Amino acid sequence: MKKLYQYTMILLAGVLGACSSLEVSEPYTENFPAGFTAQTYMQLHPILRKLQIKDYVEMQNALVKDSVTKAGGDYAALKASDDALFAASPTLAQICSDPFMGGYPLETCANVAANATIMKDLADFNFVGVADDFTALSQVPVDELAISQQYIVFGQSHGWAYRFCDATELANMTRDQVRVSVLNAQGIPVDSLIVKLQEKTVDDPKKFVADPGFYCMDPATGALHLVNQ
Repeated sequence: MKKLYQYTMILLAGVLGACSSLEVSEPYTENFPAGFTAQTYMQLHPILRKLQIKDYVEMQNALVKDSVTKAGGDYAALKASDDALFAASPTLAQICSDPFMGGYPLETCANVAANATIMKDLADFNFVGVADDFTALSQVPVDELAISQQYIVFGQSHGWAYRFCDATELANMTRDQVRVSVLNAQGIPVDSLIVKLQEKTVDDPKKFVADPGFYCMDPATGALHLVNQ
């Protein structure tokens, strides 16, 4: 599962990077389902914004490294000193708990500097040479085009919800029910199917079956249901 998660994150990062250079054409725009907005999709899947911010920080730090190195400075020492300041920052808990940054439960972030695992993740949000990282991170531009395109090239085929459900949709089939019926119809074995669906894959990538549905999310439970069409 850990390798699958890492693979998924790499894939998403690649999608975001590649898509940001594309232009939106009319045929492409027509692929979005009714009611789709980048802001709502990002709210449902904050990992997309988190990856964008991390990528932005990495690019800015690369510019600082290049500048310091060309000036004959010691970037490694500068970064080590700055990382120490970041770990002691009064806004670290905010970065930790912000849904588009760390995304960790608030209670987990009370003494986050003592949690090596979380700090390893949060270290990617440190702008070298910036005193107030939280404010800087909050001001990173949102690339709504890339967020939207991720749904077309990855999210929809993997059964990602694109909006919240209304009250009339909560009795609709769930995502797992839709997938089971589709795979049964194609004669694909369904042993341990629900686990595989939760991982958004099958053992052999060649057997991947694109999700046929368009889903909304129950705002109370997080369950995915077919949207009304």
